[in-house]
Order: sequence, then structure tokens, then C-alpha cells
Amino acid sequence: MPNTTTLNMARILVAEDQHDLREMISFTLRLAGHQVVATTDGAEALQQAQDTQPDLIILDLHMPRLTGYEVCRQLKALDAFKDTPLIIISAKGNPDEIQAGLDAGAAEYIRKPFQLDKLTSRVQALLASD
Repeated sequence: MPNTTTLNMARILVAEDQHDLREMISFTLRLAGHQVVATTDGAEALQQAQDTQPDLIILDLHMPRLTGYEVCRQLKALDAFKDTPLIIISAKGNPDEIQAGLDAGAAEYIRKPFQLDKLTSRVQALLASD
């Protein structure tokens, strides 16, 4: 599905179970001009993605109900999300976990803690390449 949204008005789904981090990411992305839908667990993220058809998805790796890996794999198996960029964020960062995230279909794997401006710049870069 081609991205018809301008870079400054992308629809972004943020799935993060830590309230403060979810709010900080959402606030930062809204400040950058994006529309944000935020969820707290993997199953809800899967449903919200199908309901809202976001231009980009940010997934925490370790969430209740479904992990970021599981959400990523399930979304990438659907035609509607084959070209949707996904970013996995996680405190875990060993090479095997990073590779597993990329193998599941993520375009990026960002380790926590991270600088919000780094996340914003990766979001912009992925949206620009879409």
C-alpha cells in the first residue's frame, strides 16, 4: 500500500507497555507533526494496526499478550503491512535478539534507553524511504 501521507503528517502506532515511555514517545512524535495511536500490549497493537493502517509502527519487544517479535511477524504476513516500516525498541540488545527482530520484519532495532531525537530522526528516515 503506497504511502499517501506527507512526511510531517504520518500516522504512527506506538506499542509500549511502560506508561511514561509510551507517553514520551507519543508526545515527541506529535510535536514532530505526526498522528499517534498508542497501545499497551501486543494483541492490542495488532488490532490497532489493522484498524488504523499506520504508516509506521514502533513496537516494544517485551509486551503483555504478544511480544514485539510476534506482532511484527503477524503484521508482515499480511499484504497490507508488507511495506510498512516497523521499529522494535528494547532494553535487550544482544546480537541474537537484534537479528531475531530484523528477521521478524523490523526495519530498525533501537536499544533502550535511547534519545528521543534519535528515534525521531529514524522515523523520518524510514518514512522518507517509503
